[in-house]
Order: sequence, then C-alpha cells, then structure tokens
Amino acid sequence: MQSSSERRPTAGQTGSAGAVALVFAASGFVMAQTLARVPALRDHVGATEAELGLALVGGGIGSLLAMPHTARLIDRFGNRRVTAVAIVLGSLGWGSVGFAPNVWVLAGLLVLAGAPVGVWDVSMNIQGNRVEQLRSRTLMPYLHAAFSAGAVVGASVGAVAAWQGIGLLQVPVGGVVGLIVGLIAVRHFIPADPLPEETLRDATPRDTSQSAANAAPRGTSQPAASATPRGTRGITRTELLIGVVCLAAALAEGAANDWLALLLVDAHDAPAGFGALAFTAFNVTMLIGRLLGGPATARWGRANLARAGGVLAGAGILLITLVPSLEVALVAALMWGLGVSTVFPAAISAAGEIPGRGNKAIGMVSTIAYGAFLFGAPTIGVLAGAFGLDRALWLVVAFLVLLVVLAGNLGRTSHPSPTRRPT
Repeated sequence: MQSSSERRPTAGQTGSAGAVALVFAASGFVMAQTLARVPALRDHVGATEAELGLALVGGGIGSLLAMPHTARLIDRFGNRRVTAVAIVLGSLGWGSVGFAPNVWVLAGLLVLAGAPVGVWDVSMNIQGNRVEQLRSRTLMPYLHAAFSAGAVVGASVGAVAAWQGIGLLQVPVGGVVGLIVGLIAVRHFIPADPLPEETLRDATPRDTSQSAANAAPRGTSQPAASATPRGTRGITRTELLIGVVCLAAALAEGAANDWLALLLVDAHDAPAGFGALAFTAFNVTMLIGRLLGGPATARWGRANLARAGGVLAGAGILLITLVPSLEVALVAALMWGLGVSTVFPAAISAAGEIPGRGNKAIGMVSTIAYGAFLFGAPTIGVLAGAFGLDRALWLVVAFLVLLVVLAGNLGRTSHPSPTRRPT
C-alpha cells in the first residue's frame, strides 16, 4: 500500500529527473570520497591485503541482506520515505569507517553501512526507471552519469586530501555533505507504482539492438499467457541472465573502487596522491561514457554497447597489470572506466522492461549484481596475497569475457517463463 504522505502523480506529472540525478550524485560522492582513501584506511587499521579484502566484503553482505526487501518497503512506505532513510543511514555509515580502530571493526561498520547503501541503490534506480518510463525516453545512462559525476567530485576530494596529507576526518565530513544533498533532492520523488502493462509497452524507451528485433512490437497485444510472468516470488530466467551481466560489470567497477589506487601505490610505486588521481580518472570516463550512453544506445543498442565495453575494460585491466608505466596506467584506467560505464544502467533498464515484474526485477538484478561485492573483494584480496594484486585482477577480466558472451540478453523484451527459487 502506498504511503499516504505520497500523493499519486497527476496524468501530466512525470517526476523530476533532476532530483533523481542529484540522489544518484550524492550516492556516488559519498562512496568515492571514502574509497579514494583506501590506502590511508589500510594503513590506519594496519591490515594486510587479504584482511582488507575480507573487511571490504562487509559492505556487500549488508547490501545483499537488504536489497531483496527494498521493493516491499517501497510498496508499504513509499519511494520517497524509503530513499530518505537510506540516504541518512548510508551516508553516516560510509562516514563512520574513518573512525575504525582496526580491520575487524572496519568490517562491522561496512556491514552496517552496506544495508542502507543497498536500499539506497535499488530505490533510486526504481525511481529512475519510473521517470524513464513515464517520459518515454532513455534516461538511465544519464542518471548513472550523475552517480559518476558525484564519484568524480568525491574522488577528487579524496585525492586532494591525500596530496595535502589530510587525515581521515575528511571521510565523515564528506558523508554529511552527501546526506544533505540527497535529502534536499529526494523531496521531489513521486510514487513508483508499476505502470499498467499496456502503458509500459507504449512508453518504454526503444532498444535498437539486434536482439530487440525479436521482441514483440510496442503497443501490440500479447497472449494472456505470456503477458505477465507467473511466479512473481521467484526469479525469471531473463532476470538471472541480465543479473549475471550486471554482476560482471559491478565486479569490474567494484575492483576499481577497491583496488585501483592501492594497485598503483603498491605495484607501481606511485605516490598515494597519484593513486587517488587514477581513481578519479576512472570515474571521469565513467561519467563521460554514461553521458554518451543515451545516444550510443539509440545508435548501436544496449547489447552491442555492452559487448564493446567489456572488451575495452578487459584491455584496460590487462594494460594496467602488465605494463609497468604510470602513464600507461592512467590511460588504462580511462579505458577501464569507459568500458564498464554503460552496462549497469543498461541492465537496470532491461530489467525494468520485463512485463509483470517491474520493481521486483530491478531489485533482483541489483541483488545479483551486488553479489560481486560479496565475493569480489575477498577473492581478489586472497589472490593478491598469493600471486600479487596485479595478477589477482585477471579474475575481473575473466568475468568481463562472460559479460561479452551474455550481453545479448540486455536487448530482450520478450516474456520469459519464470524460474522459481527452491523452497
């Protein structure tokens, strides 16, 4: 039941894309201004790479525990209220890691922060998908570009703090800044009720990829048996495949967030400020890729764009791990960011088009994607301890190959039969 504090929008109301973009930007800022200081945080808690990897998984655990429940929370309390609470708790959670006295307290704080951060992620994507459908145009790449813009600003703040030798007090201060911006913007959210099936077929932005050609024409009727997937408590096959693509992209993005600055400091003997600078460069190309994602998707389709991105990001990771040059590393970071920039928003849009699933599909795909944060950080950390961080990142390249293979599922808008989860 929709919260009484949120009135249903009038026929002409399509929501505020600007407000949603600010909420995305606040999320990116709070995250990046913390993760840019990973080398300082590692030294502060006295952790090895393996211990740091295990601690970083805390955020993934918290998010995965909370994300599957986000759609139900929104149905009960409303998109605006759920997102506002998540912004407060998530921002304070990110900010608190600067006070961790040791690696195990850091892990616990990240678990507590991860839950609201996961809800924040799903709820803002649900709102973004709602506005995208109501406006009948591709908006999700631009919203994720706003996340990257916030991340660029946050990473730049972290880089300046690292260059100037400023301590980790920057982290909680940045968390409060993100909290204020997010709360101001979320006031303009509208209810995120799923659109009627007929409206969805007419309003959903078109995907011009080859696989979309197999979908039913917009605005045409479908047989009743295929119009809405049954078994809405389970997960459809298409959601699962889209989720795996999204997981690979999230792993590549998360690996850069967690390890890029540390890789340059440890493996390339770069100063801490240069590591934060390369992390900023990664987020700059994430921003550029997402700003160009709308017209690029219209021209080449989500599937083709994802395939090209997977190849580009994989090549960037191989360059940064195989060539001992800071200049090459900076270019490789740009390739890495540009390659993965459009995959996550494309997957969210594809999930939102699955008939009869709507918010649930977005929640499911996001949950699968966040599995990357559950196993990615500790696995890379353990592999780094055994083989070195540069070789450990080849795991990400392997998943990017899987992304290229499965990218065709991002263009499908057919009506798959559901696969129920075991009871």
